[in-house]
Amino acid sequence: MARDLARTPDKDREFTVEVKSPNQCRRVLSFKIPKEELEAEKAQVMVELRRELKVPGFRKGKVPAKYVEKNYSEAIHNDAVRGLLPQIYDQALVREGITPVGEPKFDKVKAEEGHDITMEVTVEVRPEVEIEGYQRLKVKVAKKEIDEGRVDETIEHLRERMMTLRVVDREVRNGDVVLIDYAPLLEEGVINLKAMTRNYAVDLGGENLLEEFRERLPGMAVGEEKDIRVKYPDGFPEKEMAGTEKVFRTTVKEIKVKELPALDDEFARGMGEQFKDLASLRSQIREDLVKEEEKRYLHEVEEVIVGRLIDINSFEVPEAMVQNYLSSILQEDRQRRPQVPDEAQRESEIREHFQQAAVRSIKKYFILEAVKNQEKLELSAEETDAKIEELARGGTGNAEEVRQYFAHPERRRSLENDLLDRKVLSFLREAAEVKAA
Repeated sequence: MARDLARTPDKDREFTVEVKSPNQCRRVLSFKIPKEELEAEKAQVMVELRRELKVPGFRKGKVPAKYVEKNYSEAIHNDAVRGLLPQIYDQALVREGITPVGEPKFDKVKAEEGHDITMEVTVEVRPEVEIEGYQRLKVKVAKKEIDEGRVDETIEHLRERMMTLRVVDREVRNGDVVLIDYAPLLEEGVINLKAMTRNYAVDLGGENLLEEFRERLPGMAVGEEKDIRVKYPDGFPEKEMAGTEKVFRTTVKEIKVKELPALDDEFARGMGEQFKDLASLRSQIREDLVKEEEKRYLHEVEEVIVGRLIDINSFEVPEAMVQNYLSSILQEDRQRRPQVPDEAQRESEIREHFQQAAVRSIKKYFILEAVKNQEKLELSAEETDAKIEELARGGTGNAEEVRQYFAHPERRRSLENDLLDRKVLSFLREAAEVKAA
């Protein structure tokens, strides 16, 4: 009895529909469908059933209609209802000019023999958004000055990337890299050998080291053992460890000191053939930092403007879009990490954590769409071509491969959408009164 519920009807169906709008993003369609439409659909079901039905004593396609009606009346009725309602729904969307977001919810369906059919269908739609308040919007965002201290800090990071480690014969000092074995102690004070970690490198100058190790390792010599008690903070990433205490039997295996390259012209030339001396390296670093800060500053200005427009313009967003956004985050999370014992709990936590971010992101989308339409902002084919050429020339790969990549219609359309969003955001920046704090 299974049929394609979305099959194209032979003709427009007769029905009445009343549309209510409980809120900006929801439409409730109340239907009344004449019983004659159901009878017509049942007749079609009957024809299809007789064509396919196999009954002993009858040739295929020759089973008497009365036999079929008597023995399959309930199934015919149910199949006709399942086939008719989606057709009515689809025609109502066209008639009423409704474009749903997400799946419809059929409710209060009454489809009794010999009676008109009634039902309600709830759908979500995009809100009709008109944005106000973006002209001469006052915005103040902090802008960082790039001083010599920032340049020095960047150079130190470069030196650390090129550092070497030299084994030393002395006690551990702050800033050393120490190779250790460590294992947790059981309640009776016995080492848990199954949980032993061997030859683990500890950077005493690192940022993520537990403070107890940072404080207790200095002063130890190679071969020395020490019990180090660790209290894990409440916000520790591994939740089963958060707020607990453990004692680790720790043995120093090797001590290494960091040796940074000398800060001279030779060091600068090692950063690239374009640098002839330290002064040219510092100049390039300063220029790059200025560009990075300008990019960060403009992005923050845009986000502040969007946030202000969200506050000024109140509108709802479809829950289906929010859930789709959260589902995409969940999918990315599953791809990045191993399986966890309680996937349902993990999903619940992610949905709760990113709920507000999802709503904001979707509101930002509607704001940009509304401003684009209100201001009639468009993107020319030449602008897209120019960006593709910029990417082709600036990339590290083959320029022709970049051009071929964006020759695909979907990829080009995705780039066009990104560029148009950039244009709208640039318009909003220019329309606002922005001051650097």
